[in-house]
Amino acid sequence: MKTIYRSGISWGLVALIALVLLPVYALMIYLSVWIGLALLVILTVFIVDTLVNTRYTIEGKTLQVQCGIFDKKQFDIDRITEIARTTSLESAPAASMDRIQLRLEKRQRLILSPRQQQVFIDHLLRINPRIVVKPPLSTSVKQV
Repeated sequence: MKTIYRSGISWGLVALIALVLLPVYALMIYLSVWIGLALLVILTVFIVDTLVNTRYTIEGKTLQVQCGIFDKKQFDIDRITEIARTTSLESAPAASMDRIQLRLEKRQRLILSPRQQQVFIDHLLRINPRIVVKPPLSTSVKQV
């Protein structure tokens, strides 16, 4: 059975993107740079698509992470060794700042932000009970 978990979306992240893009839009319109405006619209569509379509799918023993239309990766859940909350700001398939970090064998890390973090973690633990959860996670941050 396939279960899809959507990424939460932080309003602060959306506001930051808007604060960066809106002045550029205004400048392009003011200077009548229509080619630049068209390219900016295309860029905005990709950003919005990435925010809205970031999701994590669990099917069997596989975790598939999709971030936008181009980025899709698969991970073996049996290779996950640890789950912990993180405040890392590094680029990740996570549209929220309420993030968790999965550690995998071979020193790989994966940062995600599922809306239903505890349900997502419990699902992973049912598949791989050897995963260590540090420290106990609670989902107290509101997401859309």
